[in-house]
Amino acid sequence: MDDVLNYLIVILMTTGVIFGGKAFWDWKKNRTPQLDLTELEAERAQYLQENFDKATADYNYLEEARTIITDRELSTQLRRLQRTAKNLLNHLEKNPERIALAYKFIDYYQDRAVKIVKQYRELEDTELSTDKVQDLKTRMKQMLNALDEAYQDQFEHILNDQIISADAELKVMEQQLNAEGIKTKTIDVGQVDEYGNVRIDTDLLDRPIESEPPRKFFPQGIQRRRRGEVDAHPEELPPFPEEDRPQIVQTKLIQSALAIFLGSFGAHKFYQGKTLQGVIYFLLSWTTLPMWISLVEGIRYLFMPVEDFYDQYVRDKGRGKRDKRNRR
Repeated sequence: MDDVLNYLIVILMTTGVIFGGKAFWDWKKNRTPQLDLTELEAERAQYLQENFDKATADYNYLEEARTIITDRELSTQLRRLQRTAKNLLNHLEKNPERIALAYKFIDYYQDRAVKIVKQYRELEDTELSTDKVQDLKTRMKQMLNALDEAYQDQFEHILNDQIISADAELKVMEQQLNAEGIKTKTIDVGQVDEYGNVRIDTDLLDRPIESEPPRKFFPQGIQRRRRGEVDAHPEELPPFPEEDRPQIVQTKLIQSALAIFLGSFGAHKFYQGKTLQGVIYFLLSWTTLPMWISLVEGIRYLFMPVEDFYDQYVRDKGRGKRDKRNRR
């Protein structure tokens, strides 16, 4: 009896740690940062906070859409947009007085990006593949590609005073060094001199040549090529952005732990969103069959490559959420 009680306590503690860690991860990812506006007037502080909240909400929507959209090219474009937007929002969080300078990014560029992505998802849900629909999708991708440059220009505009200040400081330092007889000269790396030699960065001469480390994984779509076989798609994209790997690994570990420790009750199936299978596991929990099946599944999840796990469970789970919204 004591052994059974200890076993249940271990299961409950493990479940609490797993779900508590996941809840903290989701909160940290989706939380709305609170700006330090104590030194500003109440009316202006409220205006800046509302604009920042809107920018954060739009960013979170695009981030969620990026993980659900099945079009790899569009997902890659959104990843570039989101990287610039994240850096910009982090800068605004540290410098809230500059939020007003980002009005074009908040009220137009990012707002248009959200609208385009919503329209693209609606077209994708129709599953139409006519020439007109495909042409419209292509134009949407081109527009998002142009917005990436607009994001960067807006970020540079926000940093304009900082760039001007740094440039002025450098000019003053150059004048001071020149006055002391220390000449500052610029070496045009890659340019050909009067002797026909190509200039190189002299700092690199003493550094050892570093070779690229071998890849440990072959992402889905990039298969091992046989000897003499030509790769028809040499620039195939990985199945997910590299920055999403830690979250996918965490999901894989949680799913594996649930299958090993609570698989008899279908916990891992409920976690995957497969409610019917979870109910079947729970109803058969009085037998040993679900326990052995879930144990094998848990070990399989644990040792499955991250790319394969993403393709079979994370991406499919995103599609399931989209299908549920469509039915509603």
